[in-house]
Amino acid sequence: MKDIVRDMIIRYGIDIIQTDEFYSSFSQKHHIRTTVGEHTLGVAAEGVKFCLRHGIHDGKTLRNVVRSCLSHDLGILGRQDKFKNNYECLKKHPKHSSEKYRQLSGEDNDRVNDAILYHMFPLRLHAPKYKEGWILVLADKKASIKEHIGKTDVTQEDIKIFKELSGKEDQQ
Repeated sequence: MKDIVRDMIIRYGIDIIQTDEFYSSFSQKHHIRTTVGEHTLGVAAEGVKFCLRHGIHDGKTLRNVVRSCLSHDLGILGRQDKFKNNYECLKKHPKHSSEKYRQLSGEDNDRVNDAILYHMFPLRLHAPKYKEGWILVLADKKASIKEHIGKTDVTQEDIKIFKELSGKEDQQ
């Protein structure tokens, strides 16, 4: 991951990165080849790169994109105890993720909540209302494809940095 991308993720998402939930996301498998944490970082990186490529430089939009990307799959954590099967997880994890975002951030940001709730488009037919949601949809799909073909932008060094930022790595 390029330094500028990593720095923007940290700048706009440090409070989420420093939570127990985010740290534990590196322990739960996701998409067969990765973890929820690695996938989430890949999505955040793709979201930031999209913004930079398309001239979206305003802090408010970048902040919303980073926060929605970092939070979009946190509702999957503990899936074995929450969902009876993969289909139920696909349907319900966005709502759980939105609730987790509000709990962790203390915010009720309509644009971030909408992005998280509708990031499964087109698998779920409700589309996002705002550009942040569309960016998350595209970033999530692109990161997933890159994971499946072994071309993820998230390195072991990135994972180490984000785990250290959580403040929990020293306690392990």
